[in-house]
Amino acid sequence: MFSNLKNKRLLVLGSTELISVIVKKAKEMGVYTIVTDNRPYESAPAKRIADKYYNISFSDIPEMVKLVKEERIDGIMTGFTDSYMEYYLRICEETGLPCYGGKKQFDIATDKSEFKNACIKSGVPVIPGEMIKEYEGALGFCRQNGYPVMLKPVDNSGSRGVVKCEKEDDLASAFTYAMSFSKIGEVIIEKYMDCENIAVSYFASDGEIRLSTTDDRRIYKSKETGSSVSSYSEYPSVYTERYINEVNDKVIDMLKVNGFKEGLISLQAFVDEKSFYFCEMCYRLSGGQHYLLVDDQYGIDQLALQIEYALTGSCNDHWDSEKENPEFKDNYAMLRIIGIPGNKIAKLEGIETILSDKNIIKCNLSKQVGDVIGQDGTTAQVIGSILYKFSKNSDNQQIADDILTRLTIEDENGNSIAFISIT
Repeated sequence: MFSNLKNKRLLVLGSTELISVIVKKAKEMGVYTIVTDNRPYESAPAKRIADKYYNISFSDIPEMVKLVKEERIDGIMTGFTDSYMEYYLRICEETGLPCYGGKKQFDIATDKSEFKNACIKSGVPVIPGEMIKEYEGALGFCRQNGYPVMLKPVDNSGSRGVVKCEKEDDLASAFTYAMSFSKIGEVIIEKYMDCENIAVSYFASDGEIRLSTTDDRRIYKSKETGSSVSSYSEYPSVYTERYINEVNDKVIDMLKVNGFKEGLISLQAFVDEKSFYFCEMCYRLSGGQHYLLVDDQYGIDQLALQIEYALTGSCNDHWDSEKENPEFKDNYAMLRIIGIPGNKIAKLEGIETILSDKNIIKCNLSKQVGDVIGQDGTTAQVIGSILYKFSKNSDNQQIADDILTRLTIEDENGNSIAFISIT
């Protein structure tokens, strides 16, 4: 299908384990791959499988422009991390290579206040809340709306800087904590949502946007800060039909009005008996890798389509939009293996056993032996994620428990330092 891409040259920004999936897919398509960042080769999985690599930081725009010219690069790809997107956009602009989005779209996707404003203007429901720059604003919101509340920096991701506050005595410290993670000095304060959580994804090509997946998310919450990380997802969501009937058209209109025309778009929302309440989005390949499920279910390879767009400026001829349908006939799950913060991984075994199971679609590791598990309630504590298919009458907890028992993740003293959370 992608014979037109054979021997084209793709520059991939970043070299992490997740980024390596881009390199693998591109090589399968006959594309010549070049990876660059300043990560050492020994801890750079994508560099180890690329056709060529550089140890140049992609934040050095002049050097990137020079590299693009010298290597006769046809296209640029990256994903999985919001902080990469600014440099991806700038390099594409400086070199004239295809970029699936522009500054406005990436601003909406990475700045929670921009996203919230875009939703409100298009009638897409959001969590009740306000953008604030001073403590007095937080205090006023809480005295009017009550507790508990969530505070989060408008310009950060991965649950960094997110904190729950349950009473006025703790508000000042919570505000200071959230503000310390914001480069622009602005925080969102919102009503704490104690209800179900849903995620959706869309695929766009040449201005056409189609709902692609829906899933019900389970959340692991830090008892200390109240911040959270997605720990388990089931596809399709039990709310799929209701979502389509109530808000899907409004979300698509919001995306179109704001110039989203290409690529993968993901959004998260809370849901209760009254409404959906959108809280966040990303405009990039996401760590959940739901595009793999679309490929398994319908044979639509969204990652390959993104690579084609990067190299040619279009993927519309190879996208069968009529096949995009979130109401999967099979059930899928994404299970995250979560680590106990502060522990150093001394032993990590069992991945091969898991991958031998025909129902396992993908296993991604974000941590390796020697890595220290990061802060509680953030993506920095996630050791890896496993995507798998299961039957509708399965005991989901038992399946997840069985997966965990096949893994050995221990510290230097032989203590298990990993757990799962699916309820």
